[in-house]
Amino acid sequence: MKHYLIDIIVFTTILSNILVITSKNPVISVIFLISLFINAACYLIIIGVGFIGISYIIVYIGAIAVLFLFVIMMINIKTTDILETGSQYTKTIPLALSVGFLFIYQIYNIIPFSFNNLTELPEVVYVYYSLDGLV
Repeated sequence: MKHYLIDIIVFTTILSNILVITSKNPVISVIFLISLFINAACYLIIIGVGFIGISYIIVYIGAIAVLFLFVIMMINIKTTDILETGSQYTKTIPLALSVGFLFIYQIYNIIPFSFNNLTELPEVVYVYYSLDGLV
């Protein structure tokens, strides 16, 4: 049961992360950022690092995210201004994709993995989960 809860929290964390980046309204983006911090804190609490999880809630949500929300609401950005500048950012998509592919290429060069060692992968996963105490 604990394993499924961790999977759900990880999925909602990734979803919140994507929604922070893609939302057009900055206030809604900060709301998704708060959701991201809550999910990360829940993950830390579930894996047994409760103090750091509670610290995430106090520091990141209680101070930083509320400060972001306060500043964004004080600036009073209109949604029409955001939509007008949105077309300028689509010109940089090829650059973003090339940087992303270079990053992935470097990660695959750093991490030693080959398909010849794939038969040993279930044993590594079992050792990882037995160290976590999830088995």
